[in-house]
Amino acid sequence: MKALPISIVEKIEKYASTRKLSAEKKKKILNVVTKRYNEGLVVPGDAVGLIAAQSIGEPGTQLTLRTKHYAGSLEVSVGQGIQRVIEIVDGRSQARYPSMKIYLDREIVKKDKDVDNFCKNIVDVKVGDVGTFVENYTERTVSFKFDAEKASVYGVDQEEVMTMIYDKIDVDKKEEKSSKVKKVAIYDSKRFTNNKQQINLHFSNKTPLYDIRKAILKWNKIQLYGVKGIEKAVVIDKHGEKIIQTKGSNLKEVLKIEGIDTFRTTTNDVFEIYKAFGVEAAREAIFRELKFTFDTNGIAINSRHIFILADLMTSSGVIQGVVRTGITGKKKSPFARASFEETVKHIINAAFNGEVEGLVGITENIIVGQPISAGTGKVRLTLDAKGLEKMIKAREQQEKQKAEK
Repeated sequence: MKALPISIVEKIEKYASTRKLSAEKKKKILNVVTKRYNEGLVVPGDAVGLIAAQSIGEPGTQLTLRTKHYAGSLEVSVGQGIQRVIEIVDGRSQARYPSMKIYLDREIVKKDKDVDNFCKNIVDVKVGDVGTFVENYTERTVSFKFDAEKASVYGVDQEEVMTMIYDKIDVDKKEEKSSKVKKVAIYDSKRFTNNKQQINLHFSNKTPLYDIRKAILKWNKIQLYGVKGIEKAVVIDKHGEKIIQTKGSNLKEVLKIEGIDTFRTTTNDVFEIYKAFGVEAAREAIFRELKFTFDTNGIAINSRHIFILADLMTSSGVIQGVVRTGITGKKKSPFARASFEETVKHIINAAFNGEVEGLVGITENIIVGQPISAGTGKVRLTLDAKGLEKMIKAREQQEKQKAEK
């Protein structure tokens, strides 16, 4: 029997000391765990990839077709169902419904007011969120009107915001003169009216209407406050602790904010975790997100199978999806690539490039009808006929001698 890994032994020691178990009881626990550990070990030659694929794929057919569910009172949408699994396994660079769970330091959590203020301050507030642009193309003017009702959600100061918008609305166009590029303001004039409740912009007759409209679309997206990408944020109570659930994600920027618990704050966007912390963290995120999706739908899958998939997706040092441009497309075997998608294309390219099929993997051996290198096909045995004959004769001689005695 194989000995237990040090990490498991340490856990048993810690459990025994916490429960104040006697040496005899601790020994019994060690024996039981050692037995179970050895029973769970994989036999060399087991097709673990095939078993993992079947173990994930079959119960995966029971997943709901729901694209999302809602977390929090403001309907913060979170990816869910079979679409979420496909999104992760395909290794898509951006989550369809990105969301973050932000944990705060204890000093902030002590007061509800501080948590609410923190929640409001991280929301990405743009110009279009606090007012509206009104266009009058006949008079060639555009007015920005502050909307107190829309702005009240974000708790911003009117005068401060309008001053900020006045300074930021300064989109320029490039004009070439005498082989030099010069920046010229797209509008002729800009001024405040109605006690800083409105900003009026006037354009010349030479300015194309298309450029005016294009400028307005850009101005609407100018950021005023908060973290870029965080569209909504709500405070939720989880196991007696207040955390912030967001719609939208920007892990790198959120972790820079003072008052964040950087050890527990996370996102459901696997690629953001990969960019911030590297491939090992991305592997853990793939496992966590898949496990959460299956558990939410009441589907029990052994963690080992999910870890095999996560290992495969991150084994190259980057995240690769199980798609023709990812893991399958990067395989050395032409037959393995051709078995997935675009069969003719892969065969023709392999022929043009003079690739050699080594018939090493499972897929390519199945295609040509050879035994696969797994299970009984992993073992190479031959019968030594002469040795067998000698062994039989030796045994017969022993039996004859026993009979004579």
